[in-house]
Amino acid sequence: MKNMIVLNTVAELTEFLNNTSLDTLVNRVAFAGDLLAKVNEHNQINIDEEIGFCDDGGWIEVDEMGYVVDDFAIC
Repeated sequence: MKNMIVLNTVAELTEFLNNTSLDTLVNRVAFAGDLLAKVNEHNQINIDEEIGFCDDGGWIEVDEMGYVVDDFAIC
């Protein structure tokens, strides 16, 4: 089993996205704390300049526990 990375803040997510070479965050990353509170009504967080990561149109979806279950355009 692979190690799960838990991110708690937007700053941690931005740093992680800027320094990762993963094709997907599914089954590798979970959101907690302040970051989990930022997901929208679709259980997604948009990846854009609002979080300090300029990748137009990308998003990350989490389940009710905060585990990433889908993502788009994270690279």
